[in-house]
Amino acid sequence: MSKSARRSTSKNTNEYGEQTIENPINEILKTKHRLKCKNVKQKHFANLITEKEIVISAGPAGVGKSFVAIARAIELLQNKTNKYNKLIISKPAIESGEKLGFLPGDMKEKMEPHVAASIDIVDKIIGKSNRTKLEELDVIQIQPLAFIRGKTIDNAILVMEEVQNMAPEQVKTLLTRIGENAKFILSGDLDQSDRYRDVKQSGLYDAMNRHKNVEEIGFFEFDKEDIVRNPIICKILKNYDTVSNNVPNKKNQTQIKQKPNKVKPKKINNKYFRKLKIFFKRNFKL
Repeated sequence: MSKSARRSTSKNTNEYGEQTIENPINEILKTKHRLKCKNVKQKHFANLITEKEIVISAGPAGVGKSFVAIARAIELLQNKTNKYNKLIISKPAIESGEKLGFLPGDMKEKMEPHVAASIDIVDKIIGKSNRTKLEELDVIQIQPLAFIRGKTIDNAILVMEEVQNMAPEQVKTLLTRIGENAKFILSGDLDQSDRYRDVKQSGLYDAMNRHKNVEEIGFFEFDKEDIVRNPIICKILKNYDTVSNNVPNKKNQTQIKQKPNKVKPKKINNKYFRKLKIFFKRNFKL
């Protein structure tokens, strides 16, 4: 088959007679990307993403939740048998213990600091130049959580991270945006919330316990033993979970020097003192 013939098979004509790319992601990504799981838990998580319309996962930092979700999403986008035509990446715009204040730029530029980690994963998988091209074609989109409200998301894969920072009402709004031929992947860490002291108040905890009866929703949990980023993370997290490793107070760290008790002189009975004085005066003529 000639090059021109191959080009013609990859394009369609819209209602205005204009040529459109049928599958733009495969026009840009010349090779098929395959997810290489690092352990059995990641493999089970990836298979669950393929099988279910919605997947809600929880686990500590470093287990590969984000990487597996994005890598499997790109695989599904490249699969011509699927009807997915875009990848939407989003996070709640909440800083981790710091207030960055007003961020300049358009909405995409404002969201970039929040989704930077997810974008880095995309760049590792397909390269920065390919990611930029796909963004220009709206195949990869970065959308704020607030702007998803009111939309119907069809023919797309949505990856929502840091769900532990979302309220139950926000998760409800997000889940009800799913349309035809769509897949939602939600993930977060129940031990690290920048919004709730009691993570049971978060939307992630609520969703994982509320929707167990929905067959189309899959649930997955990682443990500290599943960490693949760096083994030291597992040791660090275990120390934070151990009560005996709490930092002692200053009173416990340093011994307080106690002042020696001074012996107070006993009080002399004035009655006997006067008698002695009179006795000496009479007998010794003092």
